[in-house]
Amino acid sequence: MHSFRKTRAAAGYAAQHASPVPARVRAAALLEQLADWETAEDAGIRQQAAADPGLLRSLVIAVRDVAGTDWLDAMADDPDVAAFTAISAAASAPSPGRIDEMCSRVLWARFSPVGTYP
Repeated sequence: MHSFRKTRAAAGYAAQHASPVPARVRAAALLEQLADWETAEDAGIRQQAAADPGLLRSLVIAVRDVAGTDWLDAMADDPDVAAFTAISAAASAPSPGRIDEMCSRVLWARFSPVGTYP
C-alpha cells in the first residue's frame, strides 16, 4: 500500500515555509488529508481508499490548490508541471505511486528554496 510519503514530505515543507500564508494553510490541510488516509489503515480500508479514483483526484486537487493555479499556469512549460496538470485530462488516474511522485515534484518546485530543486 502506498503512503504518499513524497507528497507528505513536500507538503510538510510547504506548511512550514510557504509564502503567502494561505498556501501554508492549504498545505496543512493536505497533510491532514494524508494523515486521514494513513489512519484508515487501522480500519483496514487504506488500500481500498488509496486506489479510489475519487480520492486520488481529491489529492491532486488539494495539491493544485496548494501550488496555486496562477503558478501552475506560469510554469506550464516545466515538464513536471505539465505532467501534473495532464492528470485531470487523463482518461484514467495514474497509479498511486506515480501520483505521489508528480504531486511531490510540483510542491518541491513551487516551495523549495531557490536552487535546491533538481
